[in-house]
Amino acid sequence: MVDIDRTSLDQATRPQKQRFLASLGGPQFIAAQFFTIFATVLGVYLAGYVGFQRTLEYDALVKARQQANLLTSLHAELQDNTERLRAFVPLMEKTQEGIGVYQDWPRLHQFIWNASAENPVLFDVSPSILSGMQSFYENIGVMLGNQKAHEEFQRLTTSNAYSRTQFTETYDALVKMAETELLSSLRKAADDANNLVQKYSN
Repeated sequence: MVDIDRTSLDQATRPQKQRFLASLGGPQFIAAQFFTIFATVLGVYLAGYVGFQRTLEYDALVKARQQANLLTSLHAELQDNTERLRAFVPLMEKTQEGIGVYQDWPRLHQFIWNASAENPVLFDVSPSILSGMQSFYENIGVMLGNQKAHEEFQRLTTSNAYSRTQFTETYDALVKMAETELLSSLRKAADDANNLVQKYSN
């Protein structure tokens, strides 16, 4: 009697399970839906990841371009200034032969240098380059604006010969430092930034 009841119970339960699976579409349909959902989630994740990576690369490209443009412009402006300053050295040296400097002294062009202070990319430039340029422009600016030096180079006397010589040597050393150190550092930094542009552009 007990075996008959169990058999009847199994027979009554099995069709219900089969009907439930059948109502869902069967095991194969359920497995297919599972893999479809998994593939969709994975696809969305991969698409989001690739999009995020491309965004990062685009931001890096824009930043590299801005930095390359800034460094190239700073280099060009500094080179123009050093050429103008260098051309003035022979005129100061001639004062030792009794010829005074009466013409206007060279004037620095600092439009790009001053404007770069508002550019956030400036702080990605090497601190040694920034501090070197700031020190150069400040020191050479003070020398060019030194009214006493102007007077000494116009009134040639024995008493101010030493001061003129000191001034000329300091001036020449500052220009030489800009020519040999600052310009080469700026050129290298600009080349590195341009290489990054090429890397992210490909």
